[in-house]
Amino acid sequence: MANQDLKNLAVEYLIETTREVKKIASRGEGRQVLGETINRPEDLEIGIDRIGEDILENLLKKHKIKATVFSEPENRDIKNGGEIYGSVDPFDGSMLYLRGFEHSWYTALSFFDKKREPLCCGIADIINEKYYFTEDDGNYLVSMKTKEKKKICPATRKKLTEPIVLSSYIMSSQYSPKFLDIFGDLIINMHPKGLFYPHGGSYIYAFLASGLIDAYVMFNEPRSEIDPGFPIAKKAGCQIISVDSDGNHQDYQFIPGRQHDKVDLLIAVSTSELRDQLISHYVKKYAEKYSFKS
Repeated sequence: MANQDLKNLAVEYLIETTREVKKIASRGEGRQVLGETINRPEDLEIGIDRIGEDILENLLKKHKIKATVFSEPENRDIKNGGEIYGSVDPFDGSMLYLRGFEHSWYTALSFFDKKREPLCCGIADIINEKYYFTEDDGNYLVSMKTKEKKKICPATRKKLTEPIVLSSYIMSSQYSPKFLDIFGDLIINMHPKGLFYPHGGSYIYAFLASGLIDAYVMFNEPRSEIDPGFPIAKKAGCQIISVDSDGNHQDYQFIPGRQHDKVDLLIAVSTSELRDQLISHYVKKYAEKYSFKS
């Protein structure tokens, strides 16, 4: 199977899901609660989450592509054989949609080979009808309305004291206390023209790949919020790493079937200099707050 077949399917998925979600949203539908999300007390599966999964399953049949695609809700993985893996976030923004916010609606899809290396990745901005996508020569932002295609690149800032944009999802108490405990002083002391973007999820890697943010930091990040989107940032040369309390780090890797596991500390950055400074800050603060003194 040619890689181009996967790319064509992914683009078709992004466009079809965007159009169908907007139709459902315009009718005020898709807010029925279908169940809890495994290992995610802050999240729920709602009706609108099923749209992308159904579209993807049909497209895999249409294009005769055999793959195992992992999704966020329990027992909603798509399994039809083959040596291709996929990861999908059918609707990133469920809790906002459930509460009536027309803000931050995305869907993300990635495919991986049998060695777990990324093959392609796409992230759709549903509200603005645009999608971010990996190509052989880099990443692009494409308008669904006009077909305009623009190459995107990550930011190049190297110091935390510069006017960076730092991001972390702290809209839930499941994530905010530890982040603010360790990194809260960074926000307080940010450059006056810097920004703290208090959101995240699978779509945030499009922001990192396109230079909208410089760094994304998360404690206890579910893999289901990483796998569908991180390959686009990796393609851009950004670093997505897991970090332990001693400051040791390793590149984040997709692991099939582990989407419900969590990463203790995830750092995704546009430059190695910012990576090193964030790790140093973490190690210092962790030692101050959690190490036992004799």
